[in-house]
Amino acid sequence: MAKGISEPKQIERFGASTSPLIVLTHLGFELHNLYSTQFNVSLARLLPKLGNYLEKARNVADLNCATEADVRAWVDAPLRDGRSPSVSTRRNRRAAARFAFRLLRQQGIVGHDPTLDLVLPHRDKYKGARPLSDAEILAGRAASYTAFGDTLRQAVWALAEATATTHEIPYVTPEEVDLVEGSVWLGGTANVESRVSPLTDWGVQALRRRIKTMEDKSLTLVFAGSAAAPASKQARAATVLSRTLREAGLSTDPRVKPSSIRAWAGLQVFQTTQRIDKVALALGSKTLDNAAAIIGFDWQDNR
Repeated sequence: MAKGISEPKQIERFGASTSPLIVLTHLGFELHNLYSTQFNVSLARLLPKLGNYLEKARNVADLNCATEADVRAWVDAPLRDGRSPSVSTRRNRRAAARFAFRLLRQQGIVGHDPTLDLVLPHRDKYKGARPLSDAEILAGRAASYTAFGDTLRQAVWALAEATATTHEIPYVTPEEVDLVEGSVWLGGTANVESRVSPLTDWGVQALRRRIKTMEDKSLTLVFAGSAAAPASKQARAATVLSRTLREAGLSTDPRVKPSSIRAWAGLQVFQTTQRIDKVALALGSKTLDNAAAIIGFDWQDNR
């Protein structure tokens, strides 16, 4: 559900040239100078490599003539030592190519995008939970509806969609939910920064239903009145999400975990902004490496 990138219109046109090496080298240079976040520097270094490969290895003299096969050949190209690229490296290369062609198409420099149907396999060893897909999020929402009038599971899922960790979910109160603005204050943990996080449209409605059923608005949204230790409350939140995932038919994939919902939210930010620093802010992540790992993107692997 990427909404496009607002920043590219600041990048200058490349004249009449559609030479892969000239255009992509210039794009990488402009990207490095205009947006010097660590992610964009990493991305900028890949673009000249793509241009050089298209011209010298694939004999593509005009970007408008680049095909999916040409881009895939670069994505799968061996490393300098002859080894096959890891899945992470291939995904980074594909991300760079997608960014470049989307940007160039927006500016009218090319008329097509050969990366649209470029599909890669899952990582061989996925670190942690993978983000849910949009379709899986919809399935989870549907599974969160249980007995008539029971709004707890919907509320827990809605907070997870708003990037809340299972440590944060048990402590959110109605006063920290802004149904008008569609946001929630999340208090953070030792490893996660506190933040104001946007709710999804579905999440707003789910929390509205939950709050409406609460007589004492000073209590927490979920597990109110529990004298359990913090670890027990965290475990209860994880259990509710795990049960919802199981009933949605998503538990057969070992990479799907309660944190997959939060990872989905982070991935939405990345698809919209193409910036890992924005993902880190949204997730309350204290490092860019951690934010990249949550959404499954190895942004520092530039080989």
